[in-house]
Amino acid sequence: MTKTAEQPKLLNIYQKLVEIRKTVDVFVKDSQGYGYRYVSGTQVLKKIREKMDELGVLLVPIVLNQNHSTFNYTVWDRENKRERPKTDFVVTGDMKYVWINADDPSDRIEIPWQYMGQQDDISKAFGSALTYTERYFLMKFFSVPTDEDDPDARDTAKQNGKIDKKENGKNKKASKNQLDYIDALISRRVTADWTKEMLYEKLKETMGVDKEPSEWTVEEASKAISIITGRFE
Repeated sequence: MTKTAEQPKLLNIYQKLVEIRKTVDVFVKDSQGYGYRYVSGTQVLKKIREKMDELGVLLVPIVLNQNHSTFNYTVWDRENKRERPKTDFVVTGDMKYVWINADDPSDRIEIPWQYMGQQDDISKAFGSALTYTERYFLMKFFSVPTDEDDPDARDTAKQNGKIDKKENGKNKKASKNQLDYIDALISRRVTADWTKEMLYEKLKETMGVDKEPSEWTVEEASKAISIITGRFE
């Protein structure tokens, strides 16, 4: 009598997501933007997609609604040495991400989410909103630690031969006077359509950072002031 091969145990969607989470480690920040290194969506997806394919897990974004508005400001035209008006399109809305078990499509998890994008072209605003949102959804859902969140980051940097210059502008924390000045500049620009929180989020996006102002360095605070006074005044 021959033995039949034992069938592998099928995992439910929760168990599959746990297995995917196990493959996630500290991502190397390989994307450069405005002098700030951050985890790119491409890197996040590359790390996770292989395991999703192996386990048969789908991630489906579903946009539920969409709101549009415009944000008018001025920029400095260096060539003509004068200010010129500029308009950005802002796209916001509610959405959800759905994790689906390909072995049993009725086995799924829905996660409510929101998106926001701002560009000088409305289609680009929508596209960048989805791209940015997906990256951070995956990072938050799987609790992806970045280098800055890693308590051993400083030791790791030393092991890799990186020099830690705490007292230069790139590492020294921004002063209270700097942060208070930034807050005052932001407060002056609050409107019915643009809350202080929204303006701060736009500023962080422009700077290429996602940490709170209280964690900014002297260099980042100086950059924030230059952006606000250069773009909006």
